[in-house]
Amino acid sequence: MPALELSDAYSIKPFRTGMAIMMLFTCQCITAEENTVYQYQEGLENFAISQQQFEATKENTFEQDQEGTQNSAYGEQKQESDSSIRQKQDGAFNDSHVQQQYGSNNDIHNVQVGAENSATTLQSVTHQNRALTRQVGFGNEASITQLSGNFNDARIHQGGIANRADTSQDSGFYVKSHTEQQGNDNNAAVSQTGVGHFSVIAQEGAFNRGLVQQSGAQQEADILQNGLANQSILLQEDDYNQASTNQSGNFNQVVIQQNGVFGLGGSHQSVVSQVGSFNATAISQTGTSSNATVTQFGNGNSVSLSH
Repeated sequence: MPALELSDAYSIKPFRTGMAIMMLFTCQCITAEENTVYQYQEGLENFAISQQQFEATKENTFEQDQEGTQNSAYGEQKQESDSSIRQKQDGAFNDSHVQQQYGSNNDIHNVQVGAENSATTLQSVTHQNRALTRQVGFGNEASITQLSGNFNDARIHQGGIANRADTSQDSGFYVKSHTEQQGNDNNAAVSQTGVGHFSVIAQEGAFNRGLVQQSGAQQEADILQNGLANQSILLQEDDYNQASTNQSGNFNQVVIQQNGVFGLGGSHQSVVSQVGSFNATAISQTGTSSNATVTQFGNGNSVSLSH
């Protein structure tokens, strides 16, 4: 059977009938060894494509399970060894795109329950990376991208309505990111390049915004948000910086920027806790080994620190 590219999926039109239909496109190269493809669809106008091909691939596992109406699941594994892609969608109008290339021992897991959820995961030129996406609700969006890295781990859990999470770990080694969202219209974005970073974003409530950008080595960033329209931005460069924010309430803002000088230094630490509403904290630390701790209780407090 000739190889089926994912781009071909957009040129295939599903049949429309009054009964449940299944459209399966499974492609396996002759040179592949011990690959397993399982696809199950029950409902109306669901669409699935799986592809495993190229030389030196063996012991790959591909499983797609869709129940409901008009769900779409793609997927692709190329030159993979001991890799596993699993997708499960239950509901309507869910969409998932998965791809693994040129790596070994990779693992992707997507679960979507509800309606109009979207998950896109890409792992390319990777080795022993992990990616996990779980979405329950309506209109949630999750994207995980890992390129040219090694031993990276990205996880996104979403529950609620219209949450958005983006995680990018490019040219990273031993980098981990966990994002947890519960509620409505929360937004979390993580970008990590370098070695040995760790980030956590946990959001509960509505209209919360969290952003983490880390480069260099051994950075750690934690964002905890509970309430309405809280915002945290953590920017860290160079080495060994730590930043943590805990927001409980409404309309609180935190901005932390930590870096060395001319690519050297770091080892800064910032801890911010806000309880109440309309509190604001801005911290900027440059050089080596600065510490900042800010605690705000009540409403309308403002703190600005620069080291």
